[in-house]
Parts: sequence; structure tokens; C-alpha cells
Amino acid sequence: MASARTLLTRTFVLLLAAGLTAAAAQSQLTIMQTEAPRSMDPANHTATFTASVLYPMYEGLVEMDEDQAIVPGLASQWTISEDGTVYDFTLREGVTFHDGTPFDAEAALVSLHRLLDPDAGLAGAGRFQPVIREIEALDDMTLRFHLFDPYPAFLALMTASQAGLVSPQAWEAGTLDREPVGTGPYRFVEWVSGERVVMEANPDYWGGEPEVERLVWTWSPEDAVMTMSLQAAEVDIAAPLPPVFAPTIDANPDIEVVEVTGSRVFWIALTTTIEPLDDARVRRALNHATDKQGIVDSLLRGFGVPATSPLAPPNFGFDPTLEGLPFDPEGALSLLEEAGVSDGFTVNVAVQEADANVVEALQAMWGAVGVQLNIQVMESGVWSEAAFADPEGKARDDVHAAYASWATGTLDADGQLRALYHTDSWAPAGANLGFYSNERLDELLDIGASTTDVAVRLEAYAEAQRILLEDAPHVWLHYPQALAALRTEVGGVWLSPAGQLMIRQPTLN
Repeated sequence: MASARTLLTRTFVLLLAAGLTAAAAQSQLTIMQTEAPRSMDPANHTATFTASVLYPMYEGLVEMDEDQAIVPGLASQWTISEDGTVYDFTLREGVTFHDGTPFDAEAALVSLHRLLDPDAGLAGAGRFQPVIREIEALDDMTLRFHLFDPYPAFLALMTASQAGLVSPQAWEAGTLDREPVGTGPYRFVEWVSGERVVMEANPDYWGGEPEVERLVWTWSPEDAVMTMSLQAAEVDIAAPLPPVFAPTIDANPDIEVVEVTGSRVFWIALTTTIEPLDDARVRRALNHATDKQGIVDSLLRGFGVPATSPLAPPNFGFDPTLEGLPFDPEGALSLLEEAGVSDGFTVNVAVQEADANVVEALQAMWGAVGVQLNIQVMESGVWSEAAFADPEGKARDDVHAAYASWATGTLDADGQLRALYHTDSWAPAGANLGFYSNERLDELLDIGASTTDVAVRLEAYAEAQRILLEDAPHVWLHYPQALAALRTEVGGVWLSPAGQLMIRQPTLN
């Protein structure tokens, strides 16, 4: 029997589809994801599915195409100094923001300087501040970036959602969190909290007005709702597609399942500042108590592989020789005894509703070694506050761990490892949710980020992965395949390894 939540969500989808497609003259795509966007400001989030919603409305200086190549965006060309610390970007002519503000170097500086301002408090800015020393306008249509050190992943970093350029007027008005203003092929219509985000084609888009006139974004944490909505043609695109339903969806001749080797790593961040999780032996024990292959087989239906490293295979720096921390309950018991906690202890884990089934599977696994796992299921916004709380906030709320995932759109080790494990990335400023710190690891990450020598970078990241496996600040679970589904008449849409939907110039055949 369907739950009340399922019935209510499904009723909403039916009403939405009926109401928003009533105007036959207007072509529309309806997209469903598992969670609502967290902000309409591209710099004020770190969530893949928020990036999906914002992608049609915002553009960066450079973009990453479907082949993971760096291509021009709002910059038509660029040059790099011999020492790798100075980048000059020639800006594209004839571009305006959705509010009519001309796009030029002065406007771009307002957007980019806020990434460097710690007082702005932008959630996604921490990735840029250690890299960019200064940005200046050489003339009306030329920007120069000065980096602190050579940063080989800089162009890739500038393809991130957070580098999307916003209207200076909207930023100064303080309205971007609710009302986006970019330069992209779609412009904002409305955001109805808990229901939908609507955007319409931008007739003044420099790349040509999109063929599809309207995009409607909805969300539901219920796997069954997403699947039924696809089958009933109430939504045109769904991501991430629940693996359990992928074979059924793929059997429908009107729907195409898109599968991409994923760069996302799923994990449980352990709060390393509280007992007994401050002991690396305990943290390794929790890894050994986790049947990762079992989770992949039962919950992912084989659409993924157990994690052997904090990095996923598509990322530069991934070490394929690592065996990780395999399922070994006896080894887990020995480590817990060695750490003096063989009598057991309790871990409270914060998890979003859509992910609860994975953590529920861990209860029996960890229970077998004497660890009681208490699951704190939270709505997305509440979870974000709990997971990104500072050490005092975690202690106050009794949050010992958080279930989450991370994928860097740059596909570079620095984007994955620095954000999650560097001491400078402690929450709430970064995504080091468990306040892990290791001086040698910080040194290695700094080396890997600041040299253009590929061999040196690979060596640094290989050692970094070995240190992390020894210290085990996370329980690493799996690398899922990125899965999405779209109706066969939909074109011009692709899926990144991080699982982000890339919709700029969609078509309907």
C-alpha cells in the first residue's frame, strides 16, 4: 500500500503536469530530482542537484563539455603564463544578464570578487579562496587572474557551478538566494518552496533562444513516485534514477536510461573530535564492519562498486592498486577490543530521508560488532544544518556522524580531497564534516595542488590516499553509477560523472 507521503506527492505531480502543460502552444520539459535546490545563488551551495537546477540559468567563463574537455563559456579565449600563475580571459561580446545588465569585466569582477570575500559567507566559496590571490580588469572585456601558486586544475575549477556569473545588481540587492539572475539560456520565473522551480527560455540569449520554452523542476524523495511519474509520462527526465527500478524503466521503449561511470563517493563522515570516534582504530573498525559489496548488490542492484579509496575511479589521482578497508567483522572486533570499547557504544547519524535505506542496512552490520546505530532522518535543509554544524554545534545536537556523498565536477583529486579532509576545510566553512586533521595529509594536498608536475602530483595523492585509509575519518561505502532516465523524444541533455543533469539547449523530437 502506498504511503500517505507517496499519495500526496503523486497527486501533486499529476496536478502540476495538468496545470503547467495546459497551454499547448508552449513546449515544456518537466524534470524530477530527489531533493529541492538549496539556493538560487550558484556560489551559495555545494549540492549536485542544486547545480543541475541552476545550470540552465548561469554560465561560467569556461565550461566542461560532455567529453570532459574545457571549452569557452563567457570567455571566448584565454592565455596562461609560463609559470602557471596568471590567466588572462577575453570576455564574450554581446552578452547581457537576465535583468538587462551588460556583461563586461566590471560586472564579472563583482561576481568573482565575492568568491574571495570571506565575509560574504558563501557556502561554495571555500574552493576558490586558497587558489586565487587577485582578479583585475585589464580593460572592459579582459580579466586577469593571479593565483597564489600554480594550480593545474584551475580551468576545471572555473567550470564549477559556484563560478557561475551573477548580475551585480542582483548581488547588491541581496536577492540571489531566492531569485537567480544569470546569463544562461533560461531565466527564472518562480520558486514555490516544496513544490517547483520554473524557468522560461531567454529570447535574448547570446547563443540563440532555446527550442524548449519552459523547464519545470520538481522533486520527491520517494523512489516509487519518481518511477511512476516517468512511466506515466508525467515527467520527462528523472535523476538520480533509483537503481532498484532501472531495469523496469529500461524495458519501457519510450524511456532511455543513461548510465555514466560515476565520480561520486558515498560515505559516512565520523565526528573525529568525540570519543570513541577520535580513535582511528575505532573508525577503521566501522569500515571493516561494513559489507560494502552487500550494499552494492542489494540496494544499488549492481549499479556501482565498493569504495576502495576516498577517490572514485574517474578522478585524476585515483590509485587502482588500493584494496581499501574490506569487510572483516573479526578484524573489526579485534580493533574495538584493542581500542578498549569492546563493550560497544552508540553512534547517532544524520541522514536525509531519501538515503535512509542505506543507513538502515548498516544497523545490523554494525550491531554485529556491538555498535548501536541511531538513525536521525532529516528533511534536506535540517540535515544540511546538522551536517555542516561546527564542532560545538555537533556536540550540542549530539550528532556523531553524517551520511553524505561528494563528487567534484573538476574530476581532479584536489577538488575531492581538499574539500573533505584538509584542516582548512572544517565545517561550516568546508565539507570536512568530521573535523579530521592530519598535518602530513595537509602538506601532501598542498603539494598536489600547487605543482604542474604530473608525476609529483600522482605520488602525493597516492600517499594521501594511504594516510586516509589508515586514519579512516570516513566510512567509505561505494561509487555508484550515475543514472538518469529521460523520455526518448528528449534530446540535448547529458549527465556528468558527478550525476549532474546538464541542460542548456534541450530539444523535443
